[in-house]
Amino acid sequence: MAFQAHLCYYSPFMTIEAMNILIKELDAWSRADMTAELWWRDDDAAKPTVELDTLFHLSERFGVPCGLAVIPATTGEPLRKDVSNQSQIWVLQHGYAHINHVPGSGKAWELGAHRPKSVILDELRDGMGKLSQLFKTRFVPALVPPWNRIDSELLPYLPVMGFAGISTSYSAHRLVPPGDLRVADAHCDVLRWKEKPPRFTGTEKAIKLIVEHLKAKRTAQADETEPTCVLTHHLVMDKDAWDFMDNLLAMTTAHPAATWLSPVDIWPAS
Repeated sequence: MAFQAHLCYYSPFMTIEAMNILIKELDAWSRADMTAELWWRDDDAAKPTVELDTLFHLSERFGVPCGLAVIPATTGEPLRKDVSNQSQIWVLQHGYAHINHVPGSGKAWELGAHRPKSVILDELRDGMGKLSQLFKTRFVPALVPPWNRIDSELLPYLPVMGFAGISTSYSAHRLVPPGDLRVADAHCDVLRWKEKPPRFTGTEKAIKLIVEHLKAKRTAQADETEPTCVLTHHLVMDKDAWDFMDNLLAMTTAHPAATWLSPVDIWPAS
């Protein structure tokens, strides 16, 4: 039987047509006796904020884990205290200082070929040490490159340094990392970055991105073991983006074919 519940709970902007596309896809997973694995990544955390509290409350209310990509250079004890009080929050490493080192007006890179590799690797090592010390078992050694960009020559060094995984932005032509570095990229960014300030990308587009990856996995056109990632940026989320996440979590946590993984499920401790 197709999943029918919850439509009446969606706010007006969450169109029935858009949500039906996701529900129908999850129904197809049910008929195939498969479970659609998703995960939630949020970028640019460093300090406690009202916006981060909103994320914490949403995560706790639905019991959905969130991988918080934390900037090592600018975080400290205040965020550690906040995270220690949350049962669903895990810390990932968001580069080192989230500083653009590209001269001129090109695309922003922190982990690019614009500085010596030794300098970049030393920063990443220092960042891992700081996050590990601060967050202890809440820290998962997966690297989230700022602006979702990293030079391919850095990838072989990451497992040697202790990184278990990497998460950038999904692309059909993405870099191939070493086999012992598990990839779990972001498939749906809920924000549209061409506008200043960023705005919600829209329900139809967000759902389309989620469903495209889910369908590709279900039909063996994509790696079935890679969970489908929804990406947020708590500091710049507008009300529509938060409303979308609220409704998305409500629907998916109620659907029998969907499950939300935590970063420790994706990158278990060795």
